Order: sequence, then structure tokens, then C-alpha cells
Amino acid sequence: MTASPLAVVADAVSLRSPILDFDADALLVVAHRGSWVEAPENSLLAIRDAVRLGVGMVEIDTRRAADGAFMVIHDRTLDRTTEATGPVDALDGAAMGRLRLRRSGGGKTMPLTEERVPTLFDALEEARGRVLVNIDTKSVAELPAVAREVLRGGFGAGVLVKAELSPADLGKLPADHPAFGPLPFMPVIRSAKGRFAADLSALAPLRPFMIEACPYDADDLEAGMEVVREMGTRLWINTLDVAHMAHFNDAAARLDADGVWGRLIDIGVRAIQTDESEALTAYLAKRGCASARL
Repeated sequence: MTASPLAVVADAVSLRSPILDFDADALLVVAHRGSWVEAPENSLLAIRDAVRLGVGMVEIDTRRAADGAFMVIHDRTLDRTTEATGPVDALDGAAMGRLRLRRSGGGKTMPLTEERVPTLFDALEEARGRVLVNIDTKSVAELPAVAREVLRGGFGAGVLVKAELSPADLGKLPADHPAFGPLPFMPVIRSAKGRFAADLSALAPLRPFMIEACPYDADDLEAGMEVVREMGTRLWINTLDVAHMAHFNDAAARLDADGVWGRLIDIGVRAIQTDESEALTAYLAKRGCASARL
């Protein structure tokens, strides 16, 4: 007989990890694609720089090369961040691993560095025991293969996997899908105006310890916090400049940290993904707010 999703979740919860054991009031600072102010995004150097800054987690992206190897790169193409052009899946992992990365966020005007496109395995090895890792998979369908790669390397205790998952799609997942364990899984939801609280409630069968959320605005965020507390989950909000919730971005935080990061913390957000890791960690120290980390 196939185990129920909740039974699988109960088994997964027994696999304790630092990701599951943070103090409820500590804020998890997440360095988006590592710390890439100077280092190339998604590089081993970006991970090392994030460790130096004392963040709790680095977020990295993974895509498969032509031979199925998992490489750490965000875009579908090589154009923006490497010296090459064309689709990621046109090269095998060995060829991609020889490509030099462009500094910072890339683009043709950025100089090439000696950093190369890392494999997922090498990125996780770089982070092991030093900083937690969030792996951004590009679809729920990729989770089984990503989970196998993580567990093959013995990285499970320091890794959180995520994928966008609508409430409607949740009901279509089989009971043995990796969204239910054994690795900690974080669903990503994007909510239309007025839908945030309902979307959160629909994720209850996952019993998620953390949810990456994109509410429409601060009013919707506040309206959903009662559901967050009832679920006993941690809420992750992005303040990236490309994001997600009006007026709550890194550019605004540079001018008014209290009005952006401070307000999110006051509302009850306990994980913030940012491209301003150094500024956010400094703000937490000034505020006297505990930072979640290894």
C-alpha cells in the first residue's frame, strides 16, 4: 500500500537538520545566487563571500547539461553569465565546467574572471558545514533527480530544495514525491491580490516548515500572518530589486532599512532573500535581531 502524504511527511520530519532547528525569532538572511557584488553570481567565490559575510543561507540555481549533469547557472542560456553563447543544454557538463564566468551579475560589459561554471556537487561541497544552501529547481518535475544528487553526496543535512508549486498542483503530486521528503522542501507561491491567506492554507498538507511567498502587497502579507502562525511555518520574502511586492525591495531598503526590512521583521517574516547581504546583516546587528545560521 502506498503511504499517505502526511505519513511520508512525518517520516521526513524525523530527519533533523540545521534548517529545521532555528530559533523561531531569528531571521534567516539568504544571499541570492551567493554574494555577487564582485564575485560572479552562482560561483564558488560567491558562496565563499557569503560565508565571509556571515549569512545563514545561499540560494543557487541548477540546470541540467546535455549529458544530464547538474550545473549551477540561472538562465536557460550561457549568454549573460559566461564567455559562451547558446542554450545550457547544448553542452555537456565537462565543457560547461571549463567556461569562465563574468563578474557580478554578468552581461557583455562585465569582464571575465577565472571562476568557472560549477557543478551542483562542487557548490554543495564548497558550502558543506559552512553555510546552508537553498537549491532553486526550475520545476517540481526536477525535484526527484535533484534530490537523488543531493543525497548521493551526503548533503541532506544542509540543503533546502524549492520549486514553484501552486495549490492546484499540490493535489496532483504522488505520495512518494520528494516534495513530501526526505529532503526539506519549500514551496514557492505567487498570490493574486486578496488570495494570499487562502493560498497559504491550501499548502497545509505539506506541513512546510518554510514557504517562499510573493504576496501582492503588504496588506495581503499581514492578512496571511494568522495562517502562518497557525501552520507553525516560517515565511520567506524576497526583497530583490526584480521582485515581487511593491515598495519592498533592496533599492528601497538602502534608503530606508526600517521601512523595508524592519517592517517585514515586525510583521513576522523570518527569512529574507536579498542581493544586499552585507547591508542586511549589518542592519540586523544594529537592530539587535538574532541571525539564523550554522
